[in-house]
Amino acid sequence: MGDSTAAEPTISCGARVRSQPEVHLRAGRLAAQLRQRGVGRGQRVGVMARNDIEFLEVSLAVASCGANPVPINTRWRAAEVAHVLSDAGIELVFAHTEFVSTIEGAAGTAGTQTGIVEIPMAAELLAAAELDPNLRHTTGRHPELEEWIGDGEPLGWIDGAIADSMGLIYTSGTTGSPKGVLRQRMTPEQLLAIAGATANRMGLTAGGQMLVAGPLYHTSPNAVAMLALRMGTSITLMPRWNAERFLELVQRNRIQHAKIVPTMLSRLLSLPAEVRARYDIGSLTHLIHSAAPCPPAVKRAAIDWFGDALWEFYGCSETGAVTWINATEWLERPGSVGRPRDGAAVTIADDNDKALPTGETGRVFVKGADYWPNFAYLNRIRSEPSPFPGMIHVGDLGYLDDDGYLYLTGRGSELINIGGVNTYPAEIEAAISTLPQVEDVAVFGIPHPGDLGEQVAAHIVTRPGTTLTEQAVRSELTGLLADYKVPAVIKVVETLPRDDSGKIYKAQLRSLYEPR
Repeated sequence: MGDSTAAEPTISCGARVRSQPEVHLRAGRLAAQLRQRGVGRGQRVGVMARNDIEFLEVSLAVASCGANPVPINTRWRAAEVAHVLSDAGIELVFAHTEFVSTIEGAAGTAGTQTGIVEIPMAAELLAAAELDPNLRHTTGRHPELEEWIGDGEPLGWIDGAIADSMGLIYTSGTTGSPKGVLRQRMTPEQLLAIAGATANRMGLTAGGQMLVAGPLYHTSPNAVAMLALRMGTSITLMPRWNAERFLELVQRNRIQHAKIVPTMLSRLLSLPAEVRARYDIGSLTHLIHSAAPCPPAVKRAAIDWFGDALWEFYGCSETGAVTWINATEWLERPGSVGRPRDGAAVTIADDNDKALPTGETGRVFVKGADYWPNFAYLNRIRSEPSPFPGMIHVGDLGYLDDDGYLYLTGRGSELINIGGVNTYPAEIEAAISTLPQVEDVAVFGIPHPGDLGEQVAAHIVTRPGTTLTEQAVRSELTGLLADYKVPAVIKVVETLPRDDSGKIYKAQLRSLYEPR
């Protein structure tokens, strides 16, 4: 459990620790400066930074003004950032030194007069993130964060500012340009309901300890960290993912809550047994994963290790969390991502928008919890109304069992059509993941040299210290899959192109096999 005797909660990142009262003071002073410069309700301020204490300070300051902090993916290039600057009408960005040139280039591409406030990168951050130490030197081309914070009076409470600040978040953009999800302004009752439900399901407590392992520019880590900051939960930030470092932090800080993705689970399982045994992870009550499918073999091994602390939810930026499942439920229904909670709903439909009975695979339509706000896509018009009022289809395929538990079979855009037969990559990935040497795998369709349209390809990342041959993979799969599902092309690779939330860029993999 968290240390209830601690005088005040903190935020730590690498070797730096700052008390949350100081964080709130600094954010209040920055908010006052922002207000003096005309930043307020309806405006959007970009934040392009690595996981760091200042990321949360800036986000809190912008929100305190009633403006909308918009996290920008640090892996995006200038052209992708330019789309967000233009699409959201962002006129001010707070950026770590590492990303200043990207913002400058993006502003030039977008033709915007975007102001930049540079966030210096502390030596401790650079060390923890294993970055170039020379990044501690700022560019000198823009005002720096400390100049804006100053030592003046902090901004006082502005009624309705929190509701005003929670309007816009961008999707990950793994299948196209990132879409701005513009949420309807929430009522005080909605805000309280979301905060209460999130804290309860995520295991957040005032005076407790939580760890942010994923990037703060993604929806879930950002939302949970900001809620923890408002609750007085101590926050540990990881600037860079490292499996053993994660275990060290859990043990040292007696972490209760951590949010991860399936690839992180798999890399934790790749640690040698003797390394895993060194660390006490007994403080964990909620180790939560989402964002991408988790191979059943990985999930089962993780439950063997983390037990009842392992939770999973399924949702999206548009609807929030829709389904939840705990370890016991999953063992009873292997492969499920849970059933809807808090008034959320799931419907499965065929290509003609007809609802399907349980057990039949089709397009997954979802509705958020009763308290979740409505939304629209910024600067986009929905092509057609949903066939199921209040529900949306975000590209996933799956089916429901008799008890309402959802099972995902993949994304519609990733279906492999082999001679007219639809094949689901998730099924093949799950089979390959049962091989003990496999740490990560991506299955996708590539052109067939004959008349079958497509054939199956698999790229596999092996666990450290192991080897795996194409022949061995085929031999293992022969008894698990129909012949046409066994990959025609198998490659062992060093990495897969995943974003930091675990979503994989399969279009990049397919492009490797397109005729040139």
